[in-house]
Amino acid sequence: MGLLSWLGLKRGDAYPNLDTLLKELRRALPDDESVLIRYIAIVVVLIARVAWADGRFSTEEEESLRDLLNHVDRLSPSGVEAVCGALKGKVPQVSDDELALCYRELKALCDGRERVEILRLLAKLAVVDGDSSTAEHAELEAIAAELGISLADLAHVEKEAAENQLAVNLGGPPSILPRPSPPVATEPQSR
Repeated sequence: MGLLSWLGLKRGDAYPNLDTLLKELRRALPDDESVLIRYIAIVVVLIARVAWADGRFSTEEEESLRDLLNHVDRLSPSGVEAVCGALKGKVPQVSDDELALCYRELKALCDGRERVEILRLLAKLAVVDGDSSTAEHAELEAIAAELGISLADLAHVEKEAAENQLAVNLGGPPSILPRPSPPVATEPQSR
């Protein structure tokens, strides 16, 4: 898929795995703008990378993904099924070129804060079926590097996700643990 295809202006087949996902999303969200569909597709691709990093897409990961997708306005239950089906199919096999395209597009669509929020979502997914595996952590590190997110921010997000999952496992809501505020640089006061 060339640039025109990625923008929804021309059909192509250079990116077959992304094409499959975009086709399912366009079918599920026919009235949404192309940029929103591309954004959702990219997040789904990154979710797939993290979910499959340990070699499996667990039931807990699928439930977490379904919960997330149920919050996407106008995404019908059949659309949720289509996206989950795509994750079990070709999406985890995106090529390096397809993945590079996803990173470029995401950096163009989102500022740094939004990219950290996406990483937060991915870290949550990595711990939903237990502790984040070494492979999942390595995938999160690679994604963070591609998105220009520091290792310190990644560590903060991973710690937060693990603490929230522990709270859920203990029967409480994720918000039971306070969310630590990032350090704020202050100016020295002059007298």
